[in-house]
Amino acid sequence: MSQEKKEQTLPEGITQAMIDEAKVKYGANKVKFVDIMNEDGNAVELTVLAIVPSRTVTGQYRRYSETDPKKADDLLVKACLLSHKEQVMADDALVYGALNGIASLIPIRNGIVKNC
Repeated sequence: MSQEKKEQTLPEGITQAMIDEAKVKYGANKVKFVDIMNEDGNAVELTVLAIVPSRTVTGQYRRYSETDPKKADDLLVKACLLSHKEQVMADDALVYGALNGIASLIPIRNGIVKNC
């Protein structure tokens, strides 16, 4: 696929250069698109570029989640959004949509406990 064709299919406000830079900085498997749905949930309102939360970011989020939920939510969104940050932070619905998408990126695995 040509470079020009890739750029034409990217969401508005996200460039191939942004994606490439993020993949170099955070790792190719850590960079994701998050679609934020509209109020009715039947169409994408905004697609943002985000990264999978690191253990450090997740730890900070969990630290404040009980005592200051707004601070925790803002911390997670601001730390993981790579595009449209100002637009998202200016709209509560977009913040919660981004938060939901980013929170689902937190890598959680199940452990199986066995007797020795």
